[in-house]
Amino acid sequence: MPKLEIASTSLQDALHAQEGGADSIEISHNLAAGGLTPSLELIEAIRAALHIDIYVIVRPHDRDFVYTSEEIDQILMDTRAIAHTGIQGIVFGAQRPDGHLDIDLIRRVVDAANGLPVTLHRAIDSSREPEKALEALIGVVPRVLTSGPAATAWEGRDGLRQWVRDYSQYFRFVASGGLKMAHLRDYAAQVGAHEYHFGSAARSGKTVDVELVRQLRAIVTA
Repeated sequence: MPKLEIASTSLQDALHAQEGGADSIEISHNLAAGGLTPSLELIEAIRAALHIDIYVIVRPHDRDFVYTSEEIDQILMDTRAIAHTGIQGIVFGAQRPDGHLDIDLIRRVVDAANGLPVTLHRAIDSSREPEKALEALIGVVPRVLTSGPAATAWEGRDGLRQWVRDYSQYFRFVASGGLKMAHLRDYAAQVGAHEYHFGSAARSGKTVDVELVRQLRAIVTA
């Protein structure tokens, strides 16, 4: 059965997601920027309060997915610290300056996570030769958060359907990227992703809405 994930930036968001029936949350800071690395204090507070799965973004800025040596040091330090908080996984993605996925850096983050699973973040959506990147990451990451080869999930639905068909024996695909409740039933039927990730579609104003999460849950599991 497909799973439901809700983007959360506060303890209240996380509690509302859990109450609404989400299977997991993804913790980040500044959702408007696509999610940046949250504080350890927030991660620990949410971990203490929830019983569902928790994933945490490691992303120091939102300008792109290319990182300086200083930013890489911060990424690895953050990953090591977050890996000890009792969560279920790190979410990370990186590109090289030439637009290809930065496989070497992703492997370094996997090593820094010290056995905690790493989800490949949406850096793959705009990368060059994403299928080659997926093949290179078989056995390295178990989960891929993506809109497919496009800026939004709806635009990338044909590509993601192909990835699910070709690579689902190696990865769990988490569909993400501006998913709307109105499109969800048709989208899920077309794509067949393993999980569905929602940000603004699960919110009323600035906060996750329990009733919206329940409605999304009902569609995802129908």
